[in-house]
Order: sequence, then C-alpha cells, then structure tokens
Amino acid sequence: KYDRWITTSKHCLPICLFPWMTSPGNTVIRGYIHRYNDPPVKSFVSMHGVMMGVAGLPQCPLNVAGLGLICKAVDSLVSLGVYTQFVQNHLAQANYYRNPKELDEYRKAGHFLPFINNEVKGKENATYADNFRALEKLVLVMADDDTMVHPKESEHFGYFKDGSMSEIVDMRDAAWYQEDWFGLKTLDEAKKVDQYSTPGNHLRFTLEFLSQMVQKYFTASPTMQI
Repeated sequence: KYDRWITTSKHCLPICLFPWMTSPGNTVIRGYIHRYNDPPVKSFVSMHGVMMGVAGLPQCPLNVAGLGLICKAVDSLVSLGVYTQFVQNHLAQANYYRNPKELDEYRKAGHFLPFINNEVKGKENATYADNFRALEKLVLVMADDDTMVHPKESEHFGYFKDGSMSEIVDMRDAAWYQEDWFGLKTLDEAKKVDQYSTPGNHLRFTLEFLSQMVQKYFTASPTMQI
C-alpha cells in the first residue's frame, strides 16, 4: 500500500512522475494498473513508454565511465537467450521483449508483458482488462526519432506485424485493439485516449512540454502554474 497522501490523490501524479525519469517505469505503472490498481490510477501519462514491448534491446554504452561492468553483465545475460528462465528472472528489459518472429516462445516463456496483454491463451485475466478500462484518461507520448525503443510506435500501442521486423501495425489496426485484449479499444471509443509526439530522441522532451502535460492532466485548474 502507498502512503495515505497518495491513496487520497485523484490522479496518479505522485506515481506517474517517476516513469518520466526512466521509460521502463511507464511499463511498471501499466503493470500496476492491470494487476492491482489499488489505490486506483485515474490518469496515466506515458512519456516515451514501452507499451507494447520492444523487438530489440538497446545497446548499453560500454564506454561510459561507471557503466562498463554493468553493461558487460547485461550483454552477457542477453547472449544466453532472452527467453531463458535465467534471463527472464534477472534482466527486467527481457520481460517486455516481444519478438514478432518468436511469438510462441515469447508467450510461453515471457514473465510479464504477455500476461498483462492477455495474449496467453487460457490465462486471460478479465480483471486486468477491467482495471485498465477504469482509467479516466490514457495519454501516450511518442518520440519521433526514438532510437532506444524499437519500434518507436510501441509508445503509441502500435507494433510490428506478426512475423515481421519491418512492417508496422498502427494501434487501431492491431489485434490487441480490435479484439480489445486488455481494454484499450474500450478506452479509445470512450474518447479517453490522447496521443502526442515530441521531436527528437528518447526522453528528449522539453520542460515546457512536460509542464503542459502536468497542467492538462494532473492539476485541478488548467491555468495553474507549475
């Protein structure tokens, strides 16, 4: 449980500010909404968040001081195979690695994303979808030139077409939307989904844009100054 000052908040501002510091945090918040949502999240703003997963793990900067050993450890784990139980248990990014050419293996061995997506046959969870549908607003922000999240369209709930590493399926044309696997279509048809794009690379949005998002979706009055 969170502190009382969080549980009494109408929106998830105290929770959702953290993902703006690190994009996988958006995925963690999405998982929280599906699985728990107590206290409930009302408005979820995903800033360059990995919503439908990634089809490639970002390269770790081996030449950055202080990160060399960590990066080598991560690369060593990945080399063992993303869908091995050891890697799934020890590398968070592997939990949302969705290889469009290995979907059967992903759904069989993935620990996180296939379940909150309700795409594992026989293990669908109606509560996960109901919790997501309970959102009052879902805001999806994509970086136009994102080189970290592959494909960048994942940030808008788009993704690669099954079996392809090049053809993109937009959110509204995707099976997870059309069949409403986890409540996304319901939210969109209720006019509760807003999409934005920011110029530049991953998490390179401006402070002005961030302030606009906070003012629009988290403050009681849109004229309140941040």
